Formats: sequence, structure tokens, C-alpha cells
Amino acid sequence: MKPQSLAALVLAAVPVTGFAGDQEVLDHCIATWGKQSPFRKGTPANSVLASGVKVFGIGQGSTGNDPVTDRPALVLVRPAVNVAGRSTIRLANPNGWYCFRSNVTVAGKLEIEAHCNARIASAKDSGTAVGAADESNKGVAVFGALRVTRFGCPEGQAGK
Repeated sequence: MKPQSLAALVLAAVPVTGFAGDQEVLDHCIATWGKQSPFRKGTPANSVLASGVKVFGIGQGSTGNDPVTDRPALVLVRPAVNVAGRSTIRLANPNGWYCFRSNVTVAGKLEIEAHCNARIASAKDSGTAVGAADESNKGVAVFGALRVTRFGCPEGQAGK
């Protein structure tokens, strides 16, 4: 299969919620966090991270230049698509409330590195894994792996 055909197939696998309006996606994440969220429905994102597309090792493979803030920051993370490669998304803001549209990995590895105190939600209710490992339960993994690891945690604290 040609890389272009495989990329088109992967993009077709992105859930419909991945194409909803930004505010609808953010509102879903805010509802997922519930009462612990400092944001109310209708709150716009403070910033947006564009995760990019990587096919057979070609393309944008890692992202994460979000600034550390002294207050809670609502961050929309655009879909990451990874086909037969490895990509990393680094979420460094301990006050970040990260809302993922969705993530797709096919025969590859997508790693989300998040600060221990960062909050993560997905516009999708649950993940989909086919012959794959989706430990995050926040994306689509087909013969690949989608994992979340935490950093900056005090000893003995696994993160939220």
C-alpha cells in the first residue's frame, strides 16, 4: 500500500468528534472533568497545540512548546496521526488542562509525556485499539501503541 493511501485510510479512521467545532470539543472535555474543572462550558482555549502527521517516519514527530503558566490553562490539542513511526507529544505545563480531539496511531508508537499535575481529557469517550495497546484510552491505535507517561511527580505519586 502506498504511503499516501495509508495516510488517507488513517485520516478516515479519525472519529467524527475529531472534526467537531473547537468549542464543542472543549465543552466535552470540560464536562468530562466535571466539578474539579476551573472552566465553565463556553470557555475558549488559552492556546492550541498542533500535533501533526507523521507517515513512515516522515513529518512532524514531536510537539510541545506550551508555556508553563501560574494559573489553570485550557489547551486544545489537535489530532496527532502517526503511521509506522514514533511520535511524542510533551505537555509540560503543570497547570495545563489538555483537551485532545483524538489521536490515531497505525503500526507505530505515539507517546504522550505529561507533567504529573497536568490534566488530560479527550473529546472521545473512550479509545479504540485493534491489535494494539492504547493505555491512554484517548485515541485510536491499530497495530501500534498509544501511551501516556508522567514526569515531575514527587516520589510515590503516579499523577492524575
